[in-house]
Formats: sequence, structure tokens, C-alpha cells
Amino acid sequence: MAQAMRQDPDGVASADADGPGREARAYDFRTGTELSRETLSQLRACSERLTAALGRTMSVYLDSPTRFEVTGMGACALEQFLSGAPQQAGLGLVQFAPAFPGMVWQIGDTLTGPIVNRMLGGPPEALERVPTALEAGLLRHFTQEMVDIWATTWDRLAAQRPQVQEVVSESAALQGKIAEGETVVVTMAAEIAGVAGEMRICLPVASAQRLVGEADATKARDRRVNEERLRQVGGRVMVPVSVVVHEVRVPLSEAMKLQAGDVILLGKPVREPFTVAVRGRPKFLAQTGVIGGRLAAKLIGPSPPARRR
Repeated sequence: MAQAMRQDPDGVASADADGPGREARAYDFRTGTELSRETLSQLRACSERLTAALGRTMSVYLDSPTRFEVTGMGACALEQFLSGAPQQAGLGLVQFAPAFPGMVWQIGDTLTGPIVNRMLGGPPEALERVPTALEAGLLRHFTQEMVDIWATTWDRLAAQRPQVQEVVSESAALQGKIAEGETVVVTMAAEIAGVAGEMRICLPVASAQRLVGEADATKARDRRVNEERLRQVGGRVMVPVSVVVHEVRVPLSEAMKLQAGDVILLGKPVREPFTVAVRGRPKFLAQTGVIGGRLAAKLIGPSPPARRR
């Protein structure tokens, strides 16, 4: 039985798992908190770009008028999604690049017949039985076309090289081939050659988050937090900074004879910059000057790497 979708005031639908009273909401299943509205909004925008492109392209592909519209978005367990699929539905297994959980694209039972028959040039008649191997192959090609169209509107999806491995009608055939767990389900209303039906795209939460860049955003937030902590800690830590005019070596016998009034020749041109060292390590070049009657050093650039002796 198809899942009932309900629209919330912000345009994000939730799904009733088993009818009234059981609401499946959009959660971040890694942390137990709701997915950000920005993430859901991005996923919905990507899905709506898909439906706009599908309507134009599939009308030509099937030589029949087609229409697609996103009607809901919600979360449910993969097992729950598969158990609710009709017997004659086309379940397309879509694999991504390695180490990236794949998705399932479900074509509703009322649409499988019209799609197959229009691909063969016939009338959009219903399919009152389980699709044959040939018909499943046609549905796989059709699903691949839809996935390719989505990839042309979504660079992150295209980068994962999505491929439809197979299309089956029984959910049991997908057991063990896809990662179990929580998913985000995009529901689309579709009309093909005058026949109305439904399609559902079942994306693992981890894949959905990576495709919309949530993981990248989380890393960026963590990086900003770490930088802020470093700044806070850095304000309390004191480090020694020294301005080095020049270093020379003199024989020990001469050093023992040094006394007040002696002059040590540095061999350093007057206009050359000095070195600023942090914790004894050269970091910057500087020019000396005077500010408020005190000597000062103006940093003019990084110190060149120390020469190996």
C-alpha cells in the first residue's frame, strides 16, 4: 500500500508509516536531531529541477504528453519503503561510485504498463501482471534515462556516476544489495499519456546529506569552531618573540678577551632587514624604526627557510 504523504506549512511533507497516528519525520538519523530545513530545501529544489526536466524530455522520449511534480518528502526505514511497494511496481536499483550508498527508484504499478507500451510504440495500456524480463529491461532503460536527466541538473549527483543495475518487481530481490537503514523518500506525482500514477525515490540519509553538501557544511562549521577556539586560547598563551640583528662567530680566544668599548663587526649591510624569531625559530623579516620613542620592528614578509649546515 502506498504511503500517505502530508504537507507541512513549510512545504516539506511527512509520511504516515502505517496510516493515521504514526508519523515518520525527517530526522538526522546519525544524531537523532531533525535534518536542517536548509538541507531539506536543497533536496526539494534538486527534485523539482528533476521534475521540470523530466516533463520536457520524457514527452519527446515516449512521444506522449508527460507531467511530473514533487508532492512530498519524508523519512522512513528502507524495509518499510520496500514493504509498501506494489507487486507490479518497478523497483530500480541505482548504484553510485564506490563507498557511496545507492538508492531505489520506484515506478508505481499504474505507470509500468503505459511506460513499457509507449516504449514499444503501443497504446498506454495497464500491466495487470508482474513484468517479464524483457519488460523489466525496458523499465531499466527508462529509469536510467530519468537518472541521467537528474544528473544533468545536479553536479553532485553526476559526480557519483549513477547507474541502474536492475529493475525488479519484488522487493525481496533487492535484499542484501542495498544498505539497510533510514532513508529520505521523495514522492512525485506523474502522468504519462493520460495515465496518472506515482514515483518514489528512496535515498539513504547518508547519501542525501552528501549530495546536498551537508557533510561539507558540517566540516566547514567544525573548522570555524576550531579556529575560534584557537583564537580564544591564543589570546591567553604567551610566546617569546625576539628580533635578531645578526649572528656572527668569533674564536673562543677572542671572545674571552672582549670588554666594554670593544666593537664587534657584524658584516651585515645597514639596509638589510632583521629576523623576527618566535620561540627561537625564524618566522618573519622586519625593518626597524621608532614609535613613541621606542624601537619597533615592522614585519615585511616571511623569513626564508634556514640553510642546512
